[in-house]
Amino acid sequence: MRAPRRPRSGYAGSATARELSVVAAVIASGSEKAAAHQLGLSHSTVKHHLANARFKVGAANTAQLVWILSPRLPDPDDVPASCLVPIVRQPRPPCSSNTVPSRQRRTV
Repeated sequence: MRAPRRPRSGYAGSATARELSVVAAVIASGSEKAAAHQLGLSHSTVKHHLANARFKVGAANTAQLVWILSPRLPDPDDVPASCLVPIVRQPRPPCSSNTVPSRQRRTV
């Protein structure tokens, strides 16, 4: 396990309100992609906010970030119910044998 990164001077505990809301949405929804969908952001934007927050507080991973920021995060009871609904992916339909051309043998 890597040692936590040291924050730049003056940045410790200075995660922005947007970064805190992204962390709270990730916790409530259970994944970065679901949080991105809920917040109307791209997955890479959510990852960027989390990376900035991790750097600012000196966390090596998201689990440490949550542990450090937990006193500043909103109460889970205040999180809208829509954040708690996971995205359900539809299963892919099975491939039909009619869509794959069969290999024909050439006779010489």
